[in-house]
Order: sequence, then C-alpha cells, then structure tokens
Amino acid sequence: MRTITAAAAAALLALPFVPLSSAAEAAVAGARPPMGWSSRSLGCSVSESSMRQAADALAPLAPLGYRYVIVDDCWLAPQRAAGALVPDPARFPGGVKALADYLHGKGLKLGLSLSAGTKACSGGGPGSYKSEAADAAQVKEWGVDYVKYDWCSIPTADFPGQNVQQIAQALFPRMRQTLGGDVVFAMNNEDGSTVPWLWGKDAGATTWRTNVYNRPIADAYATMVDIWEFNQLRAEYAGPGSWADPDLVQAGRGGMTDTEYRTQVTLWAMGAAPLILQADPAKAPAAIVANPKVIAVDQDSLGAHGRLVKSDGWYHVLSKPLANGDRAIALFNESDRAATISTRLGGSRYRVEELWTGAVTSSAGELSGQVPAHGAVLYRVAESREQAPPLVTFEADPPAFLGQDRPSVLEPGRTGEIVTRVTNTGATGRLRDVEVTASAPAGWQVAARTPARTSRLDGGETFTVTWAVTPPADAALQNHDLTFATGGQSATAVVTVAKAPGSGRTYLSDLTWTSAKNYFGPVEKDTSNGERAAGDGRPITIEGATYAKGLGTHSPAEIEYYAGGRCSTVEFQAGIDDEVGAAGSAGFEVWADGGRVAYSGLVTGAMPARKVTASIEGARFIRLVATNGGDNATSDHADFADATITCK
Repeated sequence: MRTITAAAAAALLALPFVPLSSAAEAAVAGARPPMGWSSRSLGCSVSESSMRQAADALAPLAPLGYRYVIVDDCWLAPQRAAGALVPDPARFPGGVKALADYLHGKGLKLGLSLSAGTKACSGGGPGSYKSEAADAAQVKEWGVDYVKYDWCSIPTADFPGQNVQQIAQALFPRMRQTLGGDVVFAMNNEDGSTVPWLWGKDAGATTWRTNVYNRPIADAYATMVDIWEFNQLRAEYAGPGSWADPDLVQAGRGGMTDTEYRTQVTLWAMGAAPLILQADPAKAPAAIVANPKVIAVDQDSLGAHGRLVKSDGWYHVLSKPLANGDRAIALFNESDRAATISTRLGGSRYRVEELWTGAVTSSAGELSGQVPAHGAVLYRVAESREQAPPLVTFEADPPAFLGQDRPSVLEPGRTGEIVTRVTNTGATGRLRDVEVTASAPAGWQVAARTPARTSRLDGGETFTVTWAVTPPADAALQNHDLTFATGGQSATAVVTVAKAPGSGRTYLSDLTWTSAKNYFGPVEKDTSNGERAAGDGRPITIEGATYAKGLGTHSPAEIEYYAGGRCSTVEFQAGIDDEVGAAGSAGFEVWADGGRVAYSGLVTGAMPARKVTASIEGARFIRLVATNGGDNATSDHADFADATITCK
C-alpha cells in the first residue's frame, strides 16, 4: 500500500486545485468542510508524542486541505484545577498550548474533544456542563481551532419534562456561542433522538453527525454504505457552513478494498462531507485520499450536497452543482458484480473528465460507464466544444439482466463464454481500428470466438466480442480476474470458479461455498458459531442431541453453494444451539436461484430440531438462510445440523 511523501504530495499539487490559505480559512472557519485526521483509532493510548508524529505525517497533505489534527478524547486529567481543565500530565506533559504551537508551526490546526455532559466520553475527564464559557475561553487561549463536542453523561434529570432533542438544543448552542465563529464546532450528538439535522445549522454547528444508526463508523463496506444512505437522506438540511458529517474516512485501515475506499471518498466528496482520516496518516493511500480533483469536488465553494437523480436500490447516479457552473456526477454500483450505469446529461456537447483516472472525453449528452462491484466513478462535466475523443463505454462480462449481482461462474476444466462490449457512447466522432485484447491468470485459456477487431464504430454503435474461457482443471475454487483492454481502457471481469457436488448425498460442510455472510464471526463447519475467530465453536447440540456434521451460524446468516443445475434435494435439522440455552430464535430458509423453496417456521431455543427438506431441482445456486426471529439477535446461534445435498 502506498504512503504519501512530501515529494508525492508536491506532484499531486501540480494538478489544478487551490485550497484556501491558512489566513483565509481562519477568517471563515467552516467555510468549507473540515479536513484532517482524528486520533480515534489510538483510543486512550493517545499522547502528545503520538499527536506530534501524526502531525508530521499529515503535514505533506496540508496544502491539499488536511489541516485539522484532532485529539479524540483521553487527553484530560480526571479532575479540574481551580475550575479549569487540565491536560493529563502523563499523556500530555507539555500541555495543549505547546501542542497547538507545534501544529501551527507546520501549517496545521489543533482539534480537541469536549463533552456536553458531566464527563468526557472516554478517559475519565470532566465534561463541560455548566462550564461552557470557561472551557471555551480556555481552549481558545490554548490555540485550539476545532472542537468536537460529544454527547456523553448528559444530566437529563436537570431538564424535567424535556425530551432528548430539547436538551440537546439547549446544551449545544451554549458551547457554540462561547467559542465564537472562528473555531470549527463539530456537533457529535450520536443519538438519533436528537435529530441534529433539523436544527444543527440554526445552532451554529459547522458539522453535525448523521451516522446515528451505526456509530462509530466501522471499517467495513456494508456499514459504510448504510451510513452513506442515511446521510443522503439528510441532504436537504446541509449546506455552506453547516455540513452533514457521516463520520471518518477509513482508507488505509485495511478492512475494505481500495475500490471500496475510493467509493467512500467519492460519496463523501459528493456530499460535501468532512474528510477526516482515521488511519495513521502515513498509511493512508495517497492515490485515494490525496487526489486534488476529487478533493476539489468536496471543497467546492458552492457547498452543495449532491443529490440522487437516479437510483434503483443497487445502482445510483448522483449529481452535484459546482461553483463554476460544472457538475460533478458520480456513478455508484452498490452490488456485488460490475454493472453499467448510465444517465442523460442534456442536449448539448460536454467535456467529461473522470477524476480518478484523469481521462478526458466528450459526449453529445449520454454518460455511461461500467462500474466495478462496490465501486464508484466520479466525473466533472461541463458544456464545451472542446475537441476530445468520444466517451467510450467498455464492458467486460456485463450482467445478463438488471440486478444480477453474482459473478459469472466457470467450472474447472470446462469452457464457458465471456462477452465484452465497446460502445461509442459519446457519439461526438467515429472510433477507428477498435481492438479488444484479453489477459488471464496463468494456465487459463482465453480465445476470441468472434472477431476482436473492427475498423470503425460510429456514434451509438456497439462492438461485441465473445470469448471462450477455460480455467485449468486445478483452478482454485474462488474468484479470479480476467482483464480486457481496448484503446487505453481496461475492464475486469470477475468470475467465480466453482465445482458442483459429486453424485449422491454429500454433507454441505464438506463442500466449498461460493459466499457466506454471518452476523457474529464466520460461519463454522461441523461446530456451533463461536462469534469470533474461525474454529472457536463447540459440537453442534440441539435439545441435547449432538450432531457431528453441520453448519454453525449466528443469524442473520446466508451461505451460498454452486449446484450447477445437477442437484435435487437439500436436507438439514434446523435448531438453536444449546450453548445459548432457551434464548434465541430464527427462521431457516432454502433458496434455489431466485426463489424460496423451503421455510422451517419460527424455531426457538426451547424447541427440538426441526427437519427441513427442500427441492432444488435444476437450480444453479442454492442458499441456506437464517433469519432473525424478531427478537434481539444476541443469542441466535442457528445450526443447520446434518445439512446435506443430493445430486445426480
């Protein structure tokens, strides 16, 4: 993974992006969404030394806008001294002012967390309740430029007859008013009952948190998307000087792919969200967090929050007006398979720049691109007569139907087909000598069954190539990438190599699944679910009966297998494992391709195992699904005991 250096940052800065100067930013704190780094990952191991190290690593990013270095809790001593806040002498022996001076000397700014209640959220220090004016004056005297105001230890008894929203509306403005407008005020009231988007702007909040459902943000794709969707629903309340804050940027932490991290930064930029890094700045990938043209979309002076102009649940098109009259357009593919997403720009001629790759093309009104699974592409679009090549949509293994989100499947040693398509989407000129080439992993065979070259492609026309693809007989049963290229563009087909079960009756726990999702920990083979690391389960036991074979899950769970159309029956004993006692409940389902073919009914921890038999005749894929029984999921250890599949 790349790390940014001063030289790399300088090279990135050669691209046309001019952020606010330090003086200008100080004059209008919050004029643009704040950017920087938070110590959240350090927890209470944070120290003056670690903050200085982080500042040193962040300094090369400062010219791009990453200026705020935020101490997120655990900096306070347990008690005040003569009514004043005191930094923890062990963690911050030099004091806060010395740290602020150090940061300011590097062109950076200092952020501190405080709490609106009686105690800090972590570390045991005091809150600012009834001390707002004194605390605000003190942190300003220290040179603090940013205050993250938390919602912890709120003395609700002091507000009889008032709900949580009313209490928050009383407490947060007190600190904002005493801080004044030259300090960024990040309102971090992560309680959905406070509905901060309804009143945060009126309270003077520079930012207000929207991820009240998943808090704090996890370094996981599904959670990131949930938070984005929740944030997007609050778009109407955000605007210049008061920004919707969906939480920290995760790039560099390791829980997502680079594609997924790029998606997060794209969606955050479209939402004019704060770009506050959580990973060690030295490990944050420059190619993702330091793209100046993407940052320019986030920091655009118009301050608009991008809106959805098209969405069907999986595929999303967002549009954001920019200050110079351009538009930012993002195509986001939420699904598990690459898909082509299209939108109409209008009836003029347009300059289209893809900001992640820098490719510049033109279009007569159509915008279309194949977007990787979990990926997003970001365009800057302007009406222009500029002479640029027409926009090309290059697809590898496009879905056969809208909503198909599973990669294509090939069997070891068997030949299948993959299709590529090149479309002259821009239609501003003719494409000549279009040729498509292919590359595959070692041992694979890929050959064009139809011509791979055409001499011309007029506006709106599509050139299709069919490829014969054969994985080796010993190909690993997992996803593999096939790469295709044309005219400087590349497209990747992700294919799954899977093997159908042999003839007769086979235990599912002896097979390799194509995918598995589980609430706590991984799905376990032949043991119950231990909720944490693989292999931490116990023998599967339901109402005293022990089973040597089966699948241990924690609902909601979903396990998929490739059946290849050659199997007939799935059977198992459905039950809640004895390790959770009489607690827990779940429903057990079997799905064959797109339809449910069996359901156990509600099974609780006080019931014996219930046999489930499902006909799966002709299905290419089958899924075992454990659903939550309607109560809390904490004890839902759902066992598919003696699970078998019978094939021809």
